[in-house]
Amino acid sequence: MRGLDWLKQASGPGGRPVYVVYGDDAYLRREAIRRSIREEIPGDEADVGVVRFEGASAKLADVVDELRTLPFFSKRRVALVEEADPFVTAYRKELEAYVDAPSSSGCLILAVRTWPSNTRLAKSAAKAGLPIDCSSPSESDLIRWLPAYATRAESKLGPDAAKLLLELVGPELGILVAEVEKLAIATAHVGEIRREDVARFVEAGRIEEIWDVVNAATEGRGEQAARLLDDLIAKGEHPVKLLAQMSSTLIRVYNAGRLRAARLSVSEACKAAGVPPFLEQQVVRQHTHLGPSRVDRLPADLLQADLDVKGGSQLNPRVVLEMLLIRLSRPRED
Repeated sequence: MRGLDWLKQASGPGGRPVYVVYGDDAYLRREAIRRSIREEIPGDEADVGVVRFEGASAKLADVVDELRTLPFFSKRRVALVEEADPFVTAYRKELEAYVDAPSSSGCLILAVRTWPSNTRLAKSAAKAGLPIDCSSPSESDLIRWLPAYATRAESKLGPDAAKLLLELVGPELGILVAEVEKLAIATAHVGEIRREDVARFVEAGRIEEIWDVVNAATEGRGEQAARLLDDLIAKGEHPVKLLAQMSSTLIRVYNAGRLRAARLSVSEACKAAGVPPFLEQQVVRQHTHLGPSRVDRLPADLLQADLDVKGGSQLNPRVVLEMLLIRLSRPRED
């Protein structure tokens, strides 16, 4: 069964002796495990009915002992082996024997990264229990699933809004879920997440984070800029897209600098360069830190960085961006 389908399914009677949760999507694996536990131990009993093992150090005898011990505080006992790939490799034959004759009161959950379906163990587990595929969903799957999740958040999300959300955030399920929950709160007075709401709240938040990176670097806070850049990349932002947004901001800094050099006032220069009035003092701080020479070199530096992140350099695109931020954050020399 696919992970998204498992999360949407209504709770059943449980009683399965084994679940195998596999795939590369960390959020989907975590939620599928929680859903499987609730299936076997509903309500608050899950707090006392689940024993967790680390796959790298778990011993089969300990796991089986837990499974064959009669439950005391709950109706079922669940033994969860997390990151269980090494555990499965070490005890494959023994696990095959257990799945063929499982405990009647225990449930084994194996959380693994990979699960080849052509092995004897996989075939036995599919027959006796439930394998749950938590591979990263396709974009079409996500567009269909996100409106259903919005309903759980007591909101509505149309296909157009879901598609835009996916374009802005990317196919990272955990991040998408967090954004839907934030959007549901922000649009609670309407009861619906519209396309314009996604554009306003999600894109605005993303652009603000990119502005924070640029501001930190151009005001001399290099370590903070690097940390903020790491956060954006960890959220799935691609360096090419990040550089494009950074460049649009830095070109305004450049244009305002050239206009100030031509004897325009700060207000006049910023207005002509497209800088909002409330950012005028920030541009002054940026000019003060960078100095005239670096302001003049901004177009050339951005062009070179653009060529490098698009394959013109052997450096990782992330490193190219970091080097650009380092150059911008250094103390001025003129």
